[in-house]
Order: sequence, then structure tokens, then C-alpha cells
Amino acid sequence: MDKHLKMSRKLLILAYIISLSMQWELGWGENYDFRYTRWGMTKEQVMASEEKMDPIEKNENMITYKTQIIGKNVVLYYLFAENKLIGALYRLDENYLNSQHFIQTFFEIKDALMKKYGQPSTEVTNWLNDTYRNVRKKWGLALSLGHVEYASLWKTENSTIECSLREEDYNVLCLVGYWNIEYSRLSEEIEKLDKSEGIKKEVKLDPF
Repeated sequence: MDKHLKMSRKLLILAYIISLSMQWELGWGENYDFRYTRWGMTKEQVMASEEKMDPIEKNENMITYKTQIIGKNVVLYYLFAENKLIGALYRLDENYLNSQHFIQTFFEIKDALMKKYGQPSTEVTNWLNDTYRNVRKKWGLALSLGHVEYASLWKTENSTIECSLREEDYNVLCLVGYWNIEYSRLSEEIEKLDKSEGIKKEVKLDPF
């Protein structure tokens, strides 16, 4: 067999193995809603699913871990209501001197999500200030100044998934959030009811 053909086949096999290992690293099992969990699991069941890691923090509504996805350090949050898993978040935990690297990482994570879920149902690039909009090499600076934010959204039968990048309180936040669709609908109904009745409720589920 031709040497170049042999090399091509080896490269294809290697690429396939790498793609499988990346999906495993991201923890997307086919029979789960997020990593190795299903919505509605208890805190005890979630911790059992992450038996190879020790939580860095636990409270009534949240379990926190440090881990990696696609070779990037992240903080992982599991969120609960009445001891039932309703959502989960990855927050990028990398320090970049050049904010352009945040944009690059955002698109790397987005590409990985697209391999699993296909094209996003919604994609947003929101320019809040147009100063650097036409200066591509300054987009990292624009991000760090809060001039631009990015978001992509997917929906599955059971979940909504959002990958977002924005500046908040002088920090750049790159987040991947997974939410139980049934809980999201319930939250929307409660919000509508609150607005119609003029009721104000404070619910703190966002760990950031």
C-alpha cells in the first residue's frame, strides 16, 4: 500500500479517536441529560455520579467541583431545587492576559457543542458599543470593556443549553449552562404570575 495512503488512514483513525476522547472528556453520555446525571436526581445521586472528584463546596442548592472540558480548566456547578437537579453550569477558570483568547476558547467550546447538538437554534453577537466593531484585532479589548457579548442556544427534548461570553463586574465570563426544560417552563410561568399579581420574589440560583 502507498506510504501516503497508509499515513492518511492513520491520521483519520487518530482524528476519530481524538473526537471520541473529547466527547468523553466533556461527559456527554447518550443516556444522560448532563455528564452522567439525569434531571431530578438528588444531591447524593449526583455526587455518586462524580465519584472520581471531590466537591470543593456544597450547600442546600449547589454542589461545586473543579474539572476540565476540552483541555480547559472550569468550575462546575450543579444546581438544585428541593433536592432535585434542575440545572448545571460550567464557568471557564482560565486567566488570559489577552482577552482575544476568551473569544477563541468560546468558539472552541461552541464547536464542541455543535458536534453534539448540531446547529444552535439561536446565535447572538450583541454589540453594545460600536467603537471597535470594525476592528477585528480589537475584539478582545471590546469584550473586556463590555462592548460585545456572544451567546448560542440549543434545545433538546429535556434541556436548554446556552454557551455565552460576556464581561461582568470587570471579569470576562465564559459559561455553558444546562437547564431542565420543565423547570425552565415552571420558572417562566412563575415569572408571568408574579408580574400579573405585582409580586416580587427573590430567587438566587445563579452562583456568579
